[in-house]
Amino acid sequence: MTPHLPLCCASRSFRLLSKQLPHINSPDALLNGAVAISMHQMEDLDCAQVDATIQEYADAVRSRVRGEQPQALLAHLHEYLFEELNFQGNTEDYYAPSNSYLPAVIQSKKGLPITLSLVYKLVAERVGLRSWGVGLPGHFLVGVECGGSPVLVDAFAGGRILTAEEAHERMMEMFGPEVEWSEELLRPASNRHWLTRILQNLLNVFGATGHYSDVAAVLELEMLLWPEQNHLQRDLGLVLARCGLSQPASAWLDRYLKSNPDDPQKKQIRELLQVLTA
Repeated sequence: MTPHLPLCCASRSFRLLSKQLPHINSPDALLNGAVAISMHQMEDLDCAQVDATIQEYADAVRSRVRGEQPQALLAHLHEYLFEELNFQGNTEDYYAPSNSYLPAVIQSKKGLPITLSLVYKLVAERVGLRSWGVGLPGHFLVGVECGGSPVLVDAFAGGRILTAEEAHERMMEMFGPEVEWSEELLRPASNRHWLTRILQNLLNVFGATGHYSDVAAVLELEMLLWPEQNHLQRDLGLVLARCGLSQPASAWLDRYLKSNPDDPQKKQIRELLQVLTA
């Protein structure tokens, strides 16, 4: 029997993300999915209000440009978001969970590369610029088509425009000169991968601070996005065990072992199951 979800995630959060799955590749699904993730800890959120704020930004930019000149749109987009509204990277409190929550980032004007990139992309698309996420290891950027050629935007650094070579240099600064590089890294990130990366950031934050109930909640959301990834069942079971939720923990671990009997850690998992069901 499949254990019931959600156990630790806020039900509104879980339901809203579930509703995005049939049309996960749409712009609305990306925005609503990001709001759904935020609902785990932010109560009384309204998707319509977040959408209206993004549209307000787009209208402000669009009103300043006559015609469809992409260079002018890009210039006014940068001026509005980074100079007038002062969106910026939260370097002072980088690991705060709120940096991963789109509504909180819109309110504070501070966030992570991935959430600032999300604000940028959502507004850029509504003013008529083709844009996409670029999920480089360790740093998220936005790609924008401008005058027939793509540019890379670092929303965390105040909208700095980067070349592919500069993006590679940034990676080498973070991971060393031997870091692997290919043009594949610059390919557009799907909405599913974009939302997953937000969840992965939260997993790291909650795991590092020992907030295991929140880790479990994030894993439940990730399981919605990747139902065929059986290792998430194992991870959720292990975290639920740490939370003292023995019955659902044993149910998920038992389910995982039945579909993955050759897991290298099966001996340890079976020993844990004995403890949980004793």
